[in-house]
Amino acid sequence: MTSGDFKVFSDVAKDHAMFPRNYGPNGGSDGHACITGPCGDTMEFWLTVKDGRIQRISFITDGCGSSLACGSMATTLAEDKPLADAAVVGQQDILQALGGLPPELEHCALLASNTLKAACRSHSQRKRGHS
Repeated sequence: MTSGDFKVFSDVAKDHAMFPRNYGPNGGSDGHACITGPCGDTMEFWLTVKDGRIQRISFITDGCGSSLACGSMATTLAEDKPLADAAVVGQQDILQALGGLPPELEHCALLASNTLKAACRSHSQRKRGHS
């Protein structure tokens, strides 16, 4: 990616796209989800919960800069939060925190939100013994 690819991104979105937070697989996680969106991008989240709070969270994506930015921001919004709070982080929360994205890229925030929610559900199901 070149800096020209991000000319329509806010400074926050550029920063998260170029320097994604919490990027990489998280071994030993107790919540995991992998979703491929309609655009073909795949996003994967791992989380570790202790005492009802997300202690560790990470993600990977094979998508473009907007997918990186959205995954990164989703982990930032969920990190150190109660699981119930992370489970309701929505597309608009991610877009707002990033300072917006062009309309044709907003689906990346939905993919990040859906994958985060699925990882939270995965943890809850595992905790109930339905892994």
